[in-house]
Amino acid sequence: MRVWLVCIGEPLPIDKGNERQLRTSLFAATLADLGHDVLWWASTFDHNQKRQRFERDELIQIHPRISLQLLHARPYEFNISLSRLINHRQLGRAFRRLAGATAAQARPDVILASMPTVDLAAAATEFGKRHDIPVVVDVRDLHPDIYLSLVPKPARPFARIALAPLYRDLRIALRLASGTMGIAPSFLEWASRHAAPHTTRSSAVFPLSYPELNASPEELHTAARTQAAAGVRVDRKIVWYVGTFNRWIDLRTPIEAARLLANAGRTDVQFVISGSGDFDGEWRRLAASLPNVVFTGWIGVPTISYLRSVAWAGLAPYRPGFLTVGNKLFEYIAGGLPILLSIGGDASSIIEEHGCGLVYEGGNPASLVKAIDAMSMDGVQQRMSANALRAHREHFASDKINRQMVEFVLGFASDRADAFS
Repeated sequence: MRVWLVCIGEPLPIDKGNERQLRTSLFAATLADLGHDVLWWASTFDHNQKRQRFERDELIQIHPRISLQLLHARPYEFNISLSRLINHRQLGRAFRRLAGATAAQARPDVILASMPTVDLAAAATEFGKRHDIPVVVDVRDLHPDIYLSLVPKPARPFARIALAPLYRDLRIALRLASGTMGIAPSFLEWASRHAAPHTTRSSAVFPLSYPELNASPEELHTAARTQAAAGVRVDRKIVWYVGTFNRWIDLRTPIEAARLLANAGRTDVQFVISGSGDFDGEWRRLAASLPNVVFTGWIGVPTISYLRSVAWAGLAPYRPGFLTVGNKLFEYIAGGLPILLSIGGDASSIIEEHGCGLVYEGGNPASLVKAIDAMSMDGVQQRMSANALRAHREHFASDKINRQMVEFVLGFASDRADAFS
């Protein structure tokens, strides 16, 4: 079959230094392995590195069965900004233009459109409706509600008016969709509310997953030497964060928890922070005097694999109002790391259901210290580590989830073919 994937925001296989595959990339690879042809619609603008890949629309063959159609749109500097909203609107227009020019014989049998962005999801479902092509919407983030959560409550009615075009596109996407997927049950419930009074024929939850990491013994040895030189102490309980330093991540609380431990003379715990982003300078300055905090900067797969093997717990320090389930949870779970999590909702339900972590109160350093102490009790960390590995193997293994997704998504194309037979 021919399958279109509409998703921006993920690292692409063509990105220099990108060794990690996320949901769409893994799904595309699974489809190709099963003999299907994939066209992945993405953006010329790299959301993660804030750079333009190309200055025009570009079609690139990256695998005998996988092509990238990059849509050109303006850059933006900040994730929450008018420039980003304009970028998304331009991407929607570019999709309508290029998809509309596609010859009938090159049109897909089915489309999977990820949301965000609502602009592209609406454009994809409108295209599908026009040409009788089933479109499945994958709800991965609760846009545009996430913008409302950043506005003081008294001003939210006015913000809702300003965001009216996005809510219109949200309704279009969900009401025209042939089916919906979500990364957690609450995401499908949210989608159902916004789709009302229309309902889709079928929906399913497919959680995020994490692939196996491949690193040679030589690469791991080099990573171990490099991290030791940077100050990482494998003889301590390493509480490890890996990811982007953005407005939804609260590393101030872990840094202040490290200060409490240092002031108490505790040397058994070390916070290792991997990544970079908008708050890099601020958080480094905050931790500058602390002997138990190490910043590693950006790291690749070999170092991720190494740190995951020596860390004691994975840190998921989200700010209140974070409305999704981050990749971080599944990255830690795949490595058998118990999780220290700062929020409730679907994320806390996952670690509670599988017994693989503890929740602390976001913004409260003493609460994080208390959670670390609770995890330090006899056998707790070891039990949670074993539970994490079991959860990955039985529920979050990439191969298993992606094959289930293939069956679900291609089922809509099969139903369509049966209807015309």
